[in-house]
Amino acid sequence: MRTYLECIPCIIDQTIKVAQQVTQDEGKREDLLQKVLVVLSNISYRQTPPYLGKEAHRVIRKVLDNHDPFLKLKREFNQVVKKLYPSLKEKVNSSSDQFSCAVKLAIAGNIIDFAPGHHFELMKTIDRVLAKKPAIDDTESLEKDLKKASLILYLGDNAGETFFDKILIEHMPHGEIYYAVRGSPVINDATSEDAYFAGLDQVAKVISNGSDAPGTILEDCSEEFKNIFKRADLVIAKGHGNYETLNEVKEKRLYFLLMVKCKIIARDLGCSVGDFVVKKMGK
Repeated sequence: MRTYLECIPCIIDQTIKVAQQVTQDEGKREDLLQKVLVVLSNISYRQTPPYLGKEAHRVIRKVLDNHDPFLKLKREFNQVVKKLYPSLKEKVNSSSDQFSCAVKLAIAGNIIDFAPGHHFELMKTIDRVLAKKPAIDDTESLEKDLKKASLILYLGDNAGETFFDKILIEHMPHGEIYYAVRGSPVINDATSEDAYFAGLDQVAKVISNGSDAPGTILEDCSEEFKNIFKRADLVIAKGHGNYETLNEVKEKRLYFLLMVKCKIIARDLGCSVGDFVVKKMGK
């Protein structure tokens, strides 16, 4: 998906908020914003939003001399959701349709996001999602395709959300399952540390995609990841970033699970901000 003009203020707002969190030096904040603006002014908007985000966050990390500006927040949310995990599992286990409930919970976890202007209330979101049908609902098709798949690739999104993903994987047919995370820190996206903290290695093979983009830009990913992506019978992709970078891939059976958090994604999917979707695309 290409970048739209409305995406640019989002990246700029995020830059300002990160600068405010990390440093009190007004000069460094201004220097950071100016350098990010230069980068954004020299990239084609035919690129995806995560491509622009990748380049902007490289500048952010360099100027702030901070390898992982969101590390503290990520670890806090990992702890919060770890405490919720037993009760979340119980919600699924007591459901009359455990797979559908696990899918909804996985999507509800996608509300954990530190993007600018995005305020969330986790428990209210969980209750709301469990009480509704997805605006786009290919859950039945997903369940059928999972039963036929020998190799499944699950693309994670955010830290903390990893626990929700684990519950869904626990309710998937037993096959060869890979859980992919970002290759290095970017925003609050999950890395290997977050996946192992959630115990995802107990239910899947945890792999890095080798990239620092807040999405899955295939040409940026490692050869190992691209090989697994190519061999996978089915790919489950969580969140905006993965949708923005993979929604035009036609040769692969893809399911997108996400909360709709902005007007651009809502327009592209044909639904409303606040909706949640299970969308099948590709072959």
